[in-house]
Amino acid sequence: MITIVGAMPNAQSTTSRIAAEAEMLDCVTKAPFVPNASRAARVDFNGFATTEKCELSCVFCHFNGPNATKKAEALDPALVEKGLRQVPIGQKVHFAATGDFFQDPHAHDHLRTSIELGHPVNILSHGQSMPPARLEEMLAMGVREFRFSVDHIEPRQYAKIRRGGDLERVLATIDYLRGRKQQIPDISVEINCILIGDAKERLQEFADFWSSRVDAAHFHAEYYDVLKFRNLFYIPDKRNDCHIQLYVLPSGQITPCCAMMVQAHETEVAWLPNIRDVSLQEAYDRLCDMYEDPNSELGKVCAKCQWWVMWSEPKDNCSPYMKSVRFDQADVPALPVAVVQESAVSRLRKWLRGALGTFRRA
Repeated sequence: MITIVGAMPNAQSTTSRIAAEAEMLDCVTKAPFVPNASRAARVDFNGFATTEKCELSCVFCHFNGPNATKKAEALDPALVEKGLRQVPIGQKVHFAATGDFFQDPHAHDHLRTSIELGHPVNILSHGQSMPPARLEEMLAMGVREFRFSVDHIEPRQYAKIRRGGDLERVLATIDYLRGRKQQIPDISVEINCILIGDAKERLQEFADFWSSRVDAAHFHAEYYDVLKFRNLFYIPDKRNDCHIQLYVLPSGQITPCCAMMVQAHETEVAWLPNIRDVSLQEAYDRLCDMYEDPNSELGKVCAKCQWWVMWSEPKDNCSPYMKSVRFDQADVPALPVAVVQESAVSRLRKWLRGALGTFRRA
């Protein structure tokens, strides 16, 4: 068993902690900062979000949640191939969606094209539409990396979060893949878990649950209000640069980050480059320029955006945004959880008052 160290707070301390964290993170985000894109020699490409359709309505989702404006655009397979041909051979390509990838009728075509062009793939899905026949077809074409979005370990709580979903169906899919590892050892099965509800307080229990089922579990802070975060693992002392990494949306628009994927759904962003019109390299160069220009459309969003925590330096085996726990390694050290307790809230507020005073005097 991998031990995750840290006492669990009660409900009152959790509320106080979240409020204090929100003040601190807002303060750090708005502090004076000069962005630097740290450009890669070649375009840094992550992958494709190919469809906006989803059969679930998750409570936190800005794309298909209960209060979301639901859309139904899907990326033209020709544009997926166009992008794939610009990615260096051998580079992994991630396939996901702002809905669910397997609601795209061309999902398997995209995977097959990617593998035929020399790109291994990683699939992200909620796992509700992956029967054995579909899994076998993917395994036959060479898909080996599967990641599932699963935000609770109890069926009732899971159903409350991922409305329309069935935890047992996801677990059956995961169990099937784990069984196939006996014949195909390089299959990788991992899960993403957003820290919503009581997940953070029960992190050890969640890790124990997944330890015999998957190769790794990735616990993520919860984003809300498009550009803000809560339930982080710690608050950095100062802001850091984001890593410009391209994603192609169902509309064909190319975004520099996850934050703009959400922003593009919520607002008009015609200024984003589109794969119909430009190469990935041209898009990368343009978005890096915009990131460094505080007066650009992208720069104005970045100034108030908290997604930079994704790229903060790790501390105690986690970043502010994510803690990854691997179960496929023989010797894994204990991973302390930086959960802010009620006793620490006063220290957070003292830090905040000092920081605000410094900014006001500047």
